[in-house]
Amino acid sequence: MIKNDKMNPFNALENVLGENYRFIVRKINKNISGVYHSEFNSEKQMYEPYGEPIGYLLALSTIANIRGFSFGMEKDGNFPVLIYDEFIGEKHERPISNEGMRFMNRVETISRNRELNGMEPMKVLALSNSNDLANPLFIELQLVSICEKMLKTGNVIQNYPNKALTMILLHTTPIGERKAETSLYKLAGLDSDFTKMALNNEFTQEEMIDIVSRNLKEYRPIVNVGELAIYKHKSKKMWYVCGHQSGTPNQYETSPMELKRFTRDHYSIWLAYLNRRIEFESYVYKVLLEKYFNIW
Repeated sequence: MIKNDKMNPFNALENVLGENYRFIVRKINKNISGVYHSEFNSEKQMYEPYGEPIGYLLALSTIANIRGFSFGMEKDGNFPVLIYDEFIGEKHERPISNEGMRFMNRVETISRNRELNGMEPMKVLALSNSNDLANPLFIELQLVSICEKMLKTGNVIQNYPNKALTMILLHTTPIGERKAETSLYKLAGLDSDFTKMALNNEFTQEEMIDIVSRNLKEYRPIVNVGELAIYKHKSKKMWYVCGHQSGTPNQYETSPMELKRFTRDHYSIWLAYLNRRIEFESYVYKVLLEKYFNIW
């Protein structure tokens, strides 16, 4: 769709910055398109691409079909940047199978052996609205708890040198304040989940409503699975999931076969979750429980 000149997402740059920022997208092969500078052809009375591509467009769902390619950016000393746009899908979208692992493999393919050859590492920018805290990339990179902590503390930017990672969570922006006065957001209302997600990067309250701190003395250990400890209240039909394992309950690892055993033996826990009878010490434990019951 975006290879069509009228659908070209870079048109917005020209609209704001002028004709010097007119870029054209053209197909290179069935899996890759190039982004080019443009020049006006007076004979044809139209803009056409010229020169070598200044960037490439690929879809994560099809890039697996490409093997052993090189973009040739190393030869002129450019510092390559990979932009993964809209990496958090909307909840109604059908997820890509093993999306987190697939993305990591594609980063490896594209960056190749840059650092082994003495070059700077490729910079990866992953951009999105806050549609889903439990998205595949956060789960794969173990970033759910990091993002959750930023939400609680109100941190806008956090550096993690040991992970070569910077997390940025923009809560308010000048354009967001201006968009709040437009008709769509007036219709939705400033307190709606849509507005909070789109303008303030807030995750929905539905995801966080069962995140609480409980006194484990009121509970008894039922089962441990992976890094999760699952407890049942001594007098109420309530469960609690946290990371503190105690006692000697059954222990399940996280291999596919072990998780099948866990879901078979403790399916009642999943039913309790569906009936809103499970609370969690942290959102990351909620994500892991859903993952272990194989809903991803």
